[in-house]
Amino acid sequence: MPSDPQAPGFARRTAIVGIGQTGYLRKSDREEGDLALEAVRRAAADAGIELAEIDGIVRYSQDRVHEADLAGSLGLSLRYHGQVGFGGQSVCAVIGQAAAAIHAGLARVVVCYRALNGRTGARYGRAERSLEDEGNGVFRAGGLRVPSGALSAPYGLLAPGQVMALWARRYAHESGIGIDVLSSALARIAIDQRDYATRNPAAVMGAKPLDLATYQAGRMLADPLRLHDFCLETDGAAALILCDSERARSISPHPVYVEGATQALYAEAMEVYSELINGPDHRARARALFAACGGRTARDIDVAMLYDATTIMVLMQLEGYGFALPGRAWEAVIERGIGVDGVLPVNTSGGQLSEAYVHGMNLVLEAVKQLRGTATTPVPGAQTALVGAAGASSLVLAR
Repeated sequence: MPSDPQAPGFARRTAIVGIGQTGYLRKSDREEGDLALEAVRRAAADAGIELAEIDGIVRYSQDRVHEADLAGSLGLSLRYHGQVGFGGQSVCAVIGQAAAAIHAGLARVVVCYRALNGRTGARYGRAERSLEDEGNGVFRAGGLRVPSGALSAPYGLLAPGQVMALWARRYAHESGIGIDVLSSALARIAIDQRDYATRNPAAVMGAKPLDLATYQAGRMLADPLRLHDFCLETDGAAALILCDSERARSISPHPVYVEGATQALYAEAMEVYSELINGPDHRARARALFAACGGRTARDIDVAMLYDATTIMVLMQLEGYGFALPGRAWEAVIERGIGVDGVLPVNTSGGQLSEAYVHGMNLVLEAVKQLRGTATTPVPGAQTALVGAAGASSLVLAR
């Protein structure tokens, strides 16, 4: 259980000054390296800096574009480079590491990026992606990773969506509600995020409004999760650039400050936890994050980007981060939704359900846009934004 933290030394000492993204597509017909280069160049242009000023890179370990390749293609001379394990669960951790490196004097200007062909390349929802093909129809599963680990794959637990379906049933049981009630809450999340997407020209699903009848008609992929409960599979890249706050104020009219960042690693690896992501340990980690941001609480957050590989993740994170009481987010979401006037504005670009799946980096960019006042569905007066990846990493940004 996390102890009461001291405020981290880099609180508001660093800021995001540039963001960039490619188009988000079902099929890009481009290499992931090309996508990464475009996103980084756009972020540098947005920051108003020369590429040569970038002297640090922090990336996801799962990104196929290595920092050396990126630095070589852009002509960068790096003083610092690092990576954080895994993919989407690390979205906030890469930014926390970049902020810490800047504050420690290891780098002056750091870029973080994620590039993936999630539709035409590695499809992260596919069951066989972490099984070793031995030929003759024989596959080997090894390690602790769930799904597809040695203790789960032989029993058919193969894809992340299957694990999240188990989360959904356990959540309904522990909350004392039926699956039909849970589905009503999940439908509201999917519909509200699609509504955001209809105002976002970059959203893959922006031209396809979603209503309850369409949601309910979606095929069941992992009972009780339907088609529209799952994130998209898309090609694209997103990047952001950080520097110290003094420099940020001199080059940007709208720097977005890093107030705090956390990360965690559980013994059960990524998908199966000994408690759900609305449980007491996750709630304690959220309180530690807010305390490290000068004693903030969930009530101080104006807009949130909650990792949405599935709708059930959004529902449980509303409880895990303290925006709803444990076991009660379903009720609040059914009654009020997650629109601008709802429980909390959540995933206002459409999120990974309706904008694009970029392992959460697009969610960080949307948080920056909200605090700059440039989002396609702006939250009036937004001063603070939370980015959450199911407790595995978290981030608070502020104007």
